[in-house]
Amino acid sequence: MNCRVGVIACLFLCVAVALPAVDTVPAFTIEAQGNWYMLAAHQSNRNIALGSRVGSRVAVAADGVVWHDPEKVAPPLVSAKCARGAADPAKKQADPNELTSVVTGSLCPKQGAKLAARWRITDNDVLLLLVQVAEFTGNRNGTYSGAASADVLLICQRKPVPPAQKPDAAADAQRLVGQWVVLGELDDANCARTRPQGNVAFTAAEFFKRGTLKSDAKPSMDGTWKLVETTTERGRIDLGFRRGIEGNQGRSPSLFTFFGDDLLMVVYPEGGWAKDAVANQELRKAPEHFGSDGNRNMWILRRVTLTDRGQ
Repeated sequence: MNCRVGVIACLFLCVAVALPAVDTVPAFTIEAQGNWYMLAAHQSNRNIALGSRVGSRVAVAADGVVWHDPEKVAPPLVSAKCARGAADPAKKQADPNELTSVVTGSLCPKQGAKLAARWRITDNDVLLLLVQVAEFTGNRNGTYSGAASADVLLICQRKPVPPAQKPDAAADAQRLVGQWVVLGELDDANCARTRPQGNVAFTAAEFFKRGTLKSDAKPSMDGTWKLVETTTERGRIDLGFRRGIEGNQGRSPSLFTFFGDDLLMVVYPEGGWAKDAVANQELRKAPEHFGSDGNRNMWILRRVTLTDRGQ
């Protein structure tokens, strides 16, 4: 009798060993886990990653993410405990990294609310992370937008971010020239997945935005540029658009900041001018806020390297 029981037990054990283990996909896969550093963060059509928040740490684990407040040990700005979200059969192209999350932090009006999140890593190793921090009844359509007050859009890179540089028109005119890969591009605070090899090239007096590193490709945007002396913390650059913006072409008084020599952010208006400034371009004013909203766009650029060129 004991022998028979032993045989049966052995058979059950063999069957159990033969069955495949259930593979639970974590909320954040290995490629996303680890420390990231903030480039920009948008909420309510405003960049909320300014000052000390630029370069602040975003820690990603298998089951969640924490955006640390650089000015306080606790609480964090956002902390989200995450799990894979259920697939929505109504969506033809569901985001592969759709999550549910329980959020806490100083940017969350209701602590412990169960909301949505999603993430994506671009071809340039930039993390796009959209965390819902409050109830939202609209339709996002799978986008990565920081236009709503209920959402926080984080744009991060793997490497620490160098300190912001004070504007110096003479020095900046020299280091601006070159080719820059687009790490992030915000239009109305919405950041689409950066296209492979999207880049902006600055010559001595002109700029060209292309979807390829081939210099003879037709640009989607182009025009002239010149730096303007300033006493503010941002550099001033006048972009003269020949094509590429939705509003009136011509002069777009813009802002820029260098972070080291190889990371550059530019905020440029594409319209929304006062009525008298539509025709009289000298009356157009530079943005007051360093971010993207309905009338201002933002480029986050890194100087092109041999790696970017596939060499």
